[in-house]
Amino acid sequence: MSKDDPLLDQADALMRRHRVYLAGAEATPDAVEANLEDLPLLTEEVSPEPPAAEAGELSHDRHNRLLTEQRAALAREMETWLDEQLPQLVILAMDGITDHLVSLITNRAREELLMRLDAVLQSAEKAGRDNSE
Repeated sequence: MSKDDPLLDQADALMRRHRVYLAGAEATPDAVEANLEDLPLLTEEVSPEPPAAEAGELSHDRHNRLLTEQRAALAREMETWLDEQLPQLVILAMDGITDHLVSLITNRAREELLMRLDAVLQSAEKAGRDNSE
């Protein structure tokens, strides 16, 4: 390797030291110690949680998205229920209205129409008798 590029030389040395492990040979304690010294040391602690301000925004956004999804699910469920139940309820209500209407017409016909028809027949009968005399 060229002495002009120290970074490439360090990378090459690191790969040669670790190549022993890949080939399956046992490493000496000195080689293990040298490898540990070459490894970079992480000094910055990384938190899996976002900072408090960002967490609040994310939580608020997530809450709004959840509410929107819940409202959409409720709307879909209501539409499905209405599609299933409304025709049956309308038919049931119309059957009740029809039965009630038939009952009202029948009662009124008995109470009023029969008397009127009877009066018409009696008038016609009287007129027929008057004409025959």
